[in-house]
Amino acid sequence: MADHSAIEWTDATWNPTTGCTKVSPGCANCYIERTPPFRTKGVNFVKGSIPVRQHPDRIRQPLSWKKPRRVFVNSLSDLFHEDVTEHFLNLVYHVMEHAAQHTFQVLTKRPERMREYLNWRYGPDDETPRGRIPSRHIWHGVSVENQHWADKRIPMLLETPSAVRFISAEPLLEDIDLTPHLHGDTLAAPGPGGFRKGPRLDWVIVGGESGPNSRAFDLAWGRSIIDQCREAGVACFVKQLGAVVIEEFAPQCDHLLHLKNRKGGDPTEWPADLRVREWPAR
Repeated sequence: MADHSAIEWTDATWNPTTGCTKVSPGCANCYIERTPPFRTKGVNFVKGSIPVRQHPDRIRQPLSWKKPRRVFVNSLSDLFHEDVTEHFLNLVYHVMEHAAQHTFQVLTKRPERMREYLNWRYGPDDETPRGRIPSRHIWHGVSVENQHWADKRIPMLLETPSAVRFISAEPLLEDIDLTPHLHGDTLAAPGPGGFRKGPRLDWVIVGGESGPNSRAFDLAWGRSIIDQCREAGVACFVKQLGAVVIEEFAPQCDHLLHLKNRKGGDPTEWPADLRVREWPAR
């Protein structure tokens, strides 16, 4: 928990829960066990899991931050983990709704539960009147690392009521096609005038993996996402290139880029066309 953060796309982190369970290939080298709260206590993943803890004493923290900031919710956990109680979820959302001076960024690998909870809290995201309007300062996103998980998680995100819907394609492990989700083609459904396009993504974060045993990030994958976003008019944010960066030197011949920044996080070392850091319109 900190009122500032080194994560490029946020200003602060807030961890009302800690701990998680690995659920897909992007989790393989999860960074949370290398962070001070876990490292200093010798807490590591055991059989893919660090027990989830709820921290009631942290619930009101954002209310004390008067300066507006972007707040990444649960950088050390997943708010929609099955071990987080619904009562605790209610407390977290109550605080977020009342701390309207901030922008909260909720990111999950469990879109099924997020969709279920937010459709209960705000009502289905369709054209019928609903009892409550999703707070515009609370954004919701899903992590995707390959085409399989993009196709599985993003449609559920698009069925979730939210003012801003985003994805974090980090660590990106292969080239992925986001086109249907960027153009609103995924959930075309009948409306008063016939068929209408469904919701679409508002923001795409992309990055390579850093830390021990990092897997390679091909710059062509990042360029493809930038091009897809640009063609659709969707904001794109390149966070980092990662620790192992490859670029095609000639057909069927890749070479490794040697960057001074160990995370590949210094844009001045990047090719100019990858220096893209855009924010979604609110």
